Amino acid sequence: MKQQTIQPMHIGAMLVLALTWGSSFILMKHGLKDDANQPVLAPSQLAALRMGIASLVLLPVSLRAFRKIKITDWKYLAIVGLMGSGIPAVLFTTAQQKLDSGIAGILNTLTPLFTLTIGAVVFKKGVAWRQALGVFIGMTGAISLIALRGVDNSENWAYSMLIILATLLYGISVNTISSKIPHIQPLHITALSLLLAGIPWTIYLFNTDIIHILNHHPHGMTSLKYVCVLAILGTCLANMLYFWLTQQTGPMFASSVTYLMPIVAVFWGLGDGETLGLLHLAAAAFILLGVWLVNKK
Repeated sequence: MKQQTIQPMHIGAMLVLALTWGSSFILMKHGLKDDANQPVLAPSQLAALRMGIASLVLLPVSLRAFRKIKITDWKYLAIVGLMGSGIPAVLFTTAQQKLDSGIAGILNTLTPLFTLTIGAVVFKKGVAWRQALGVFIGMTGAISLIALRGVDNSENWAYSMLIILATLLYGISVNTISSKIPHIQPLHITALSLLLAGIPWTIYLFNTDIIHILNHHPHGMTSLKYVCVLAILGTCLANMLYFWLTQQTGPMFASSVTYLMPIVAVFWGLGDGETLGLLHLAAAAFILLGVWLVNKK
């Protein structure tokens, strides 16, 4: 598809996308816990609800796309579903039991760095020297950010590594899409991959006490509302908007959302009583510098 000149509607879409994805971390936080910071949903329950709701919303699209998919493509859709949605969903919710939303949002910007690394190592794509430098700088910033929360705090490192693992899985998913199934429409990839991720999560969900929690916990229905917003806006609509923006303007402009998401995440975190010092922001700047070097033409 021929790329268009950047229009105000494209900039508007970019801002909406950054606001939506950048708000996902605070939505996960409040879906997990009540106003007294006490747990309501288990991380796996929130992840399962998110995947189940998202796959249900896009079920009409999935049913129409089913017959258009070749048998050989299903394994790649399964990889995208698990690596791009199913597994990261529970990694993020588990991490946010202990990490602030702002920190989670900043660490999430490592995704382009892992996309480049996985592309080079697994899919044998070429890498420029400045991109390799960008990966090094970005990783240095991430390690510094985690260390600032306590070098000797093993729990802090463990939960931070869950988010880093999620960004690694995102890198596998993105490379699988571009290398193995570029012939499938982005909307169909989104719907079918979410369906493949949503089915096992939904089966798991109804083997937990989720019904009891929603019916009897004072914060149960409030948590469900947060998860519904997260699934519909942060998963379904955000993915559709991102793919549309990529087709309209190209991947370079669309990927600029990477720079705006942590700003939104940090803003929400500060408004929710979280704190970030100048050294945290300096480490975040290192990560974003690395991402810029990776994406720079």
